[in-house]
Amino acid sequence: MAYQSGIAGDTAGFQAPGGPGFGAQPPAGYGYPGGAALPSGKATASMVLGILGLVLVPIILPVIALVLGTSARRMADRGEGGGRGQAVAGIVMGWVGVGFALLGVTVATIQGIGAM
Repeated sequence: MAYQSGIAGDTAGFQAPGGPGFGAQPPAGYGYPGGAALPSGKATASMVLGILGLVLVPIILPVIALVLGTSARRMADRGEGGGRGQAVAGIVMGWVGVGFALLGVTVATIQGIGAM
């Protein structure tokens, strides 16, 4: 039976259990070159304005979120930046905010006509 002390590089020449040592490198060609693109500022702003448009200012901010989100999504599709998911989230929340704003205007108009 062979002797294993569990210490890497011991006198018996055995490696410690648990896989390769600290110097192990991933194989060449692993992953994407340069890493993933970071989200653009437009994509982040679109998502944040979409969220704020649902909560604070449901008329102005969703429209801005739609414009910035569309621009950021086109940039991401051309490969000029990342954050396509954030841009799409901003577009969706922008449309939801516009829908809420239109619903509010419609309800206010109906109530105004009914009060006459």
